[in-house]
Amino acid sequence: MDTHEHTPLVTQGSSGFRADDLVQAAMDWHFGPDTGSRFWLEKARTWSFDPRKDITTLAGLALLPDVTDEIRRAPVGDLVPKGLAGSGPMRVFETGGTTGRPRRIVDFGEFRRQAGWWSSFLDREQVPHGGNWLLIAPTGPHAVGHVLRELTALRSAVPLHIDLDPRWVKELMRTGRGQEAQGYIEHLVSQTMDLLTTQTIDVMFCTPPLLEVLAQSPRAVDLINRSVHTILWSGASMDRDTRDILRHEVFPGVRLRGAYGNTITGVSPEYVPLPSQSPAHDDGSAVFVPCYTGFLMEILDPASGERVPYGARGRVLAHTLTRETLLPNNLERDLATRIAPLPGHPADAVADVAPYAEADSEIIEGVY
Repeated sequence: MDTHEHTPLVTQGSSGFRADDLVQAAMDWHFGPDTGSRFWLEKARTWSFDPRKDITTLAGLALLPDVTDEIRRAPVGDLVPKGLAGSGPMRVFETGGTTGRPRRIVDFGEFRRQAGWWSSFLDREQVPHGGNWLLIAPTGPHAVGHVLRELTALRSAVPLHIDLDPRWVKELMRTGRGQEAQGYIEHLVSQTMDLLTTQTIDVMFCTPPLLEVLAQSPRAVDLINRSVHTILWSGASMDRDTRDILRHEVFPGVRLRGAYGNTITGVSPEYVPLPSQSPAHDDGSAVFVPCYTGFLMEILDPASGERVPYGARGRVLAHTLTRETLLPNNLERDLATRIAPLPGHPADAVADVAPYAEADSEIIEGVY
């Protein structure tokens, strides 16, 4: 059997990229009797329409149900596309459980591709290869740890990993055990300081809440400014004021670059205009670009459910359309601004992501 685990469903050819082509390819793959998963093929048997014939556009995805809650309970074997079975080592990743029981997806090579996508943005800004990377991030079932390990391997860097358990912090905060949560944060900071004082750190990955804690330590600030070239942040959101203070006042000599996303929606690195580009592209917003050959995002008006115009804010509706995973119509717990396609990236971007205050379930960001 031909293996496809390292390739997207569509690529950007000489005629460019069309979201509708990605949708059609996803329908053909995930509902093909020889390539689709048991989960989706069984669902399709109950429908009065044929997704391979009747869903050919991005708008047509509205015919499909949002199953992000169902996959919390689905047998993981049912999520494996037949077309990928036996094609390589399979990994199972889970979400952080911010809005309830974790959701699971399977991975054969998509997150390696996500690491390559992220790395291309670092190359664009000439972030050096090699060196020591301090990674304060979840491992275990969380995809981010795997992506970071792949990213350091792609960039010939040395990974120095501090494990972070976001579920434990969220549980402590949810049950009112704030003092214990603070003790856990201090435990993470202690490990971080040990590495900052004994190793030369070139690139650092950290969540915004932990970065804010480190920013309050003169010793940590001095060590980071002394050697770190780039700080990568992701996980919890970071508002513009905090980002500006960290970038211009606390770590003025360090590049601060974010990434938006999660286990299901992949990695959307921050896009920063290069000096040669028009400054009109840079108004201080943190703009994130999804890997459009597998992940598309729409920004909807929370009241009407209609797509907002460029420059307007709304709730993020994510569509995951990879070989491993079909998860359309995933209404995220985030608000964002809709951004027109940026140079070299033909699909919409998003900016200034923040929690959606009126989400159906309680949101606890914790440290991630």
